[in-house]
Amino acid sequence: MKASTLPLGSRLLGEGQPCLVVAHVGAAHEGSPDTALRLIEAAFQAGADAIAFQIFRAEEVLVRRHRERPEMEALELSAKQWRRVLEAARASGLAVVAEVLDRPSRDVAAEAGVDALQASDGDLDNLDLLRALAATERPLLVGVGPAPERLVWEALDTAGDRLALVLCPPATPAAVDELRLGEISARRERHRVPVGLLDATDGSSAFALLAPALAAAQGADFVEKRLTLDRSQMGREWVAAMSPEQFYRMVELLRQAERARGEGGEPAREPTPSRGRSIVAAALVGRGEVLTAEMLAFKRTDERFERGLGPREADRVIGRRAARPIQADEPIQEDMLE
Repeated sequence: MKASTLPLGSRLLGEGQPCLVVAHVGAAHEGSPDTALRLIEAAFQAGADAIAFQIFRAEEVLVRRHRERPEMEALELSAKQWRRVLEAARASGLAVVAEVLDRPSRDVAAEAGVDALQASDGDLDNLDLLRALAATERPLLVGVGPAPERLVWEALDTAGDRLALVLCPPATPAAVDELRLGEISARRERHRVPVGLLDATDGSSAFALLAPALAAAQGADFVEKRLTLDRSQMGREWVAAMSPEQFYRMVELLRQAERARGEGGEPAREPTPSRGRSIVAAALVGRGEVLTAEMLAFKRTDERFERGLGPREADRVIGRRAARPIQADEPIQEDMLE
């Protein structure tokens, strides 16, 4: 049976939890461990809950004569460098996710103690890799692009029980209609696992600030957005990435959207002193007088003073005697009554 919640470091991901924000830095470190360390600090300062690095060995992913092989090799970090980076990421307080593209990189991530692994949407049909990732017994985030539903079910059956789905647009930067936000709640219901979104829209657009909040409103358990230190450098996948300042604003909007939505099914909060009404004396009530309905009024009280009993408690007041004189408009407290 699939899990409705998953542990990610000190946090829980899934049903009944706040939307978890993942700063997906991928390979934005450009092959520099020092830059990777700066990205960890930037993600923390920008309000992310988790950080995701992409770990790979070019020789395991691309054939020798692939035109992208030299670029990918230049982005590699050694196992020793990854241990340093991932140890710092764990010490930062962020949950740490490793998007792993091959088995040797899986071993590096597992040995470094990452909190979760992620499979890219391009590996949805790579069942051998999915089995290898699931074998670590860590939570596994499985990327899902516009693939046939048959492949999705097959991947989920292969990946074990501790998993979540990541909806991934087919291209970067993604067009607005490629986010498929309407699928979020449908897939949560269909697959009974946490579902999140990798937002690949243009990081400089106004919509990129809103997309994660809209995803949360659609029931996303987590959102991933790419983060880079400087968009002007046009580094790896920079088009979909945000600067730390933009990322901070995005997180702020998402949290505001969560507060505006509220939590369905929870009892309403007690009225705040500035808005709720209290039972007050409609006129001067003498000591020993029996209170009647006509002697009561329901008014808002000044927030600087203690509130009285609420309107719903009028039945507790009517028919009782005043233990002391009660001034007109004075909020009626329990200790004023016999």
